[in-house]
Amino acid sequence: MRQFGLMVALLTISAFAGSAALAAEIELPPRQPPENVSMQKGPPNCKQWTDDCVNCTRSADGEAPACSNTGIACQPKAIRCLSPDSPVK
Repeated sequence: MRQFGLMVALLTISAFAGSAALAAEIELPPRQPPENVSMQKGPPNCKQWTDDCVNCTRSADGEAPACSNTGIACQPKAIRCLSPDSPVK
């Protein structure tokens, strides 16, 4: 019974070693450049935005937006607009 367990372990290890070689041969597509939207500038025509770590608010045209601090272990996501900027009347 002990030899059967050893044989199963060796076959499992050899199967993983073979699949690792196949994984290395996969061609990855080229990376796409990100949009030119930074957390500090924010999306155009947006009053409030977030990446689920930092929240930013733009108070008036020409002023720098006010942003919160990042949490210790926060993993940022894509920037999304929470409140569209209302048109000036």
